[in-house]
Amino acid sequence: MIEIPKQILKSPYKFKEKLSDFIKIQIENIQKIHNVYFNFEELSDLLLSACRSNDFNVLYFERRKLFINEDKISEWIHKKLLSNTIALKIDDEDILRLLIFCIEITYQMFSGGTRATITAKAFRERRRTFESILVDQFVGKLGEVMLKKFLEQNFPGIKIELDWRISTQLEKHKNDIINAKKKVSIKSTPTLAGIWAEADIGYDYGIMVKCSVPKQPILQFFIEVCGFKKLIDFVEGKIPTYVKRYKQN
Repeated sequence: MIEIPKQILKSPYKFKEKLSDFIKIQIENIQKIHNVYFNFEELSDLLLSACRSNDFNVLYFERRKLFINEDKISEWIHKKLLSNTIALKIDDEDILRLLIFCIEITYQMFSGGTRATITAKAFRERRRTFESILVDQFVGKLGEVMLKKFLEQNFPGIKIELDWRISTQLEKHKNDIINAKKKVSIKSTPTLAGIWAEADIGYDYGIMVKCSVPKQPILQFFIEVCGFKKLIDFVEGKIPTYVKRYKQN
């Protein structure tokens, strides 16, 4: 058992510092036994989330002191974390479709093709860039794609249809799964340590999907899908001396 101060749950930095060795051991065990890789930041944030909500009773008090139950952590990893985790490659068909969808909807927002640019006050006030809005659109919709993959892989025969329409109107209680009989709201967050998500009143089900997204995901697309070498070759044709110096470095 591992004793932790209760206040440490409010500080991701202190939590990671206190449990650094324990987290690293869990990463090694998961990779060795289950052949699944989590990096340190991912697993520490997910573990913090489990502790904050006391999922699987991973925490317990003894003589007014707070402890982590290592057996319960192992149970949480096996029954909750691994069974509810899905990984997609950046060149997955649905991920590529998501990228094109997000580029299109972001373009529509800038060109006035959707009311989002009129009603979303934050966009006007912050004067955000095309790329920053594109990334937010991507992360926001990514949870829907992940849930679709998860349900279709774990429940053979089921077919999930997502809403890929770009509407000129802001729909109230828009169903994120268009072939569902109930109204479903899917919220995705890149914050793995969080335990709360909001769904508007009027939905039958609210689902939170935690997404571990690489930094600068749009750049990753151009590097891995479009081919960074093609870009370098193109630039080399225009300014060969610069590229030669780049390759030498």
